[in-house]
This record gives sequence, C-alpha cells and structure tokens, in this order.
Amino acid sequence: MSATARFKELAGEERFRGWPLVGEAELGYKIPFFGQVLAYKLRTGNGVEEYYSLLRHFGWSVCFGVTTEGQVITLVQWKPGINQAGWELPPGGIGRIKPDALPDEILARTQEAYLRETGYGEGRWHYLGRVMIETGKYRGAGPEDHGLPAHLFLATGLEKTAEARKPNANEIMANLMVPLEEFEEVIDSGLFVETSAVPCALLALRKLKRLGQV
Repeated sequence: MSATARFKELAGEERFRGWPLVGEAELGYKIPFFGQVLAYKLRTGNGVEEYYSLLRHFGWSVCFGVTTEGQVITLVQWKPGINQAGWELPPGGIGRIKPDALPDEILARTQEAYLRETGYGEGRWHYLGRVMIETGKYRGAGPEDHGLPAHLFLATGLEKTAEARKPNANEIMANLMVPLEEFEEVIDSGLFVETSAVPCALLALRKLKRLGQV
C-alpha cells in the first residue's frame, strides 16, 4: 500500500473525526489585522478542555510569478511579529471569500490582487494546489470552516500593465526582482522562509522543469 493510500485509510478512521464539542462555540474579541477569537470546549482524553482559535475572514494566495524577462517577482516586507524584513511571494490576502468559492473566483481574485500589489498581469496561470496555514490555531472563515488554505499559483509571461500600489502608512515593503536561474539559491539561502511561499516556489520550479522552462 502506498503512503498516500495509507494516509487516507488512517485519516478515515473514526478516531480522527476529532473530539466532540461541549456546548456552543463563542465568538470573542476581534484582533486588528489578524481575526476574531473563537472560544470552545472539547471533551478530550484529558476531560473537558478549553480551546481558542482565530477566524480569518479572507482568502489567501501566493504566486510564483515570472515576467517575460525571466524575473521572479518577490516581496520584501517588514513584519511586526518578527520585527524585521520577511522575504515572500505576493499577493497575500485576496479579500473576504467563502470557503466554497469556485476555482475561477479564487483565480480572478488572485490576479486582481497580484496586479494591484505588483503592477504585473496577463501571462499564463497554473494552479499548484494549496497548503493549510496554522491548522492548530486558525479555523478558516467561520466556526465550521476548519483550516485556512493558502492557494498556490505559478504565472509565466507576466507583463507590466500598471503601477503597483503605494504602501500604506503602516507598511514598509518593496518588490525585489530575482532572476529565475537564481531562485534555487534563494531557497537554499535560508532567508526565504515564509510559510506558504516556500512550497509555492518549490512546486513552481518543479512545474517549470516539467514544462522545460528551467
């Protein structure tokens, strides 16, 4: 039996349906820029335990975008949590989106946000899949929506069609162009470590190799 088949078998077992909810979940304080606290109790093997999660009322996408000149568009942005610059892929938040949003809607919202953040559009877009961000802490867009997915894209042949938006007064950020042939070195540097950007870059490079473009 393959590893993927074994995972599906294990994940389908009754025990992995999770611990039962005790009472009702309660919405609490809204944390600016992060989300709303959800408090709930579960009956676990340790008895009744209290849990707290964040609801993130928005969609999230990252795109490994390559321009017609063979440059990958990356983002350098100061992050308050680490109080230093982070190196990642745009666009990030794509606005409020329902958990059952169709792929075409997610793509359209991603393209809109990407153009706004970078000034680049058009090109050929490929969906690479998704990763789940902080599954132990975030519950998606509502109390029943477990997990916040980050949607991963590859876009090639991008062209400059607009001016990127100016940073807000509380943002410190800049776009950084990286030659495509240097990107494996970027990953190896240990500086490019944002949660969803790394798998997006690795999947994109694998896809580009299959397409014969690297």
